[in-house]
Amino acid sequence: MSAWKRIALEKLPEYRGLIETADTPMALWIDLHSEFERVSDEDLIRRIFEYARWCMQSPGQGRYLSDAGTAAVCAFYEHLPRHTKIRRELPRWLTREEFASLREAFRYHLSEQEFSEFEAEFLGQTK
Repeated sequence: MSAWKRIALEKLPEYRGLIETADTPMALWIDLHSEFERVSDEDLIRRIFEYARWCMQSPGQGRYLSDAGTAAVCAFYEHLPRHTKIRRELPRWLTREEFASLREAFRYHLSEQEFSEFEAEFLGQTK
């Protein structure tokens, strides 16, 4: 079993069905993001962020992200600023360093003005 599936099963056993049927990390993250938008359980939210962190840290080729890391960025992180409720809670789940490393991903679906407001909002809450 691939590491991305094994770790996902360890961290998110309630999503066993999604994890076992996913053919790629991208397919899994697309499904996980859809689930994440409906989650209110703080423990589950924390574990989803832990899995996203693991994906970002999993070894890729050279200085590139792994497939799991790329999937976490493209199918999870870059969508977070678009959802008001999630956006307001983001400082609880991300450090300033993580935010800085994800700046370009967060910009993807936002205009420059929207990104500036989002960044100021996040930084203002994490002083």
